[in-house]
Amino acid sequence: MMGEPIEEPRAGQPRRFLHVLNGDETRSKLEQSAVPGTLTVWADVLHEGPCLLVPADEWRRMRSSFLASRGYLPEPQILQQYREWDEKLAAFPDYDEVIFWLEHDLFDQLLLIRHLHWLASESGRSGPTFAMICIGAFPGVPDFTGLGQLTPGQLASLLDARHTISDAEMELGVCAWERFCAPDPSGLAALLSDDTSALPFLADALRRFLADYPAVGTGLSRSERQILEAVASGASTPAGAFHAAQGMEERVFMGDASYWSIARGLASGRAPLLEIDAARSAGRLPDGRMYVTPAGFGVLTGRADHVVLNGIDRWMGGVHLTDGRWRWNGGTVGRQA
Repeated sequence: MMGEPIEEPRAGQPRRFLHVLNGDETRSKLEQSAVPGTLTVWADVLHEGPCLLVPADEWRRMRSSFLASRGYLPEPQILQQYREWDEKLAAFPDYDEVIFWLEHDLFDQLLLIRHLHWLASESGRSGPTFAMICIGAFPGVPDFTGLGQLTPGQLASLLDARHTISDAEMELGVCAWERFCAPDPSGLAALLSDDTSALPFLADALRRFLADYPAVGTGLSRSERQILEAVASGASTPAGAFHAAQGMEERVFMGDASYWSIARGLASGRAPLLEIDAARSAGRLPDGRMYVTPAGFGVLTGRADHVVLNGIDRWMGGVHLTDGRWRWNGGTVGRQA
């Protein structure tokens, strides 16, 4: 169950808020609203790259090195961003209330369990109130995808709907994060059979994460398969394939940088599945065309296996995939002989 609603302070006693947001788009909207307090962002793409239970300094170095290798930003710039995020969070004793603003998709649910694990490790948790806003829909927004989609006024209206973080939420978040960071995915897969109702969006998010393990029969992650299917169906520009692949998601979670990194991976290796003829443009994605190769069609139709053709070297949380033995079978992840 969720925690209790927040009791507002008496008149003349303004409450000092720290709002921990899921991205810059949410922050830019809240800056235009009447919501009081300090706004900060903590928005790591935790569904990409290594996530291990290591000390904070080692975590920042590990994540910065990985994201720089994927072309996000130069490593020193990423490292500085992590330090700034962590410094803002470390200042939580200066506030009366810390509020985490999140939504229902994989990106945010991983942020959520990471935040809950961090909270559990903080001996000063008894200081401020810790609260959460986590939604999967908004009245009058039929195709809700996230907080950044809402107007400043709509976001401001969510403040009164926040609730204190409960012990049940904390316990499940800690368990889920530790399993996510473990070197074996069996525990995370088993969590899908447990009671996860304390965090109602978590199970679907983790199932979507596990679906990006190589699939039985093709070796494709779900994200890879969706990109290939989008291009094969005629969405052959980088932007067109991105939007088509997004349309295949129940809950959109992936940004264009993550998508483009996967697409470039499909165009590399011994037997590329994509051919990309694209040039830099003024937009976030390049201009040009993409084509499914004969090898790509062979994998899509199950006549070949992507991992067998091209190998694999990918981190999934705490799991380093270097062979094709961990496979998604459509319902869970299991180990093949």
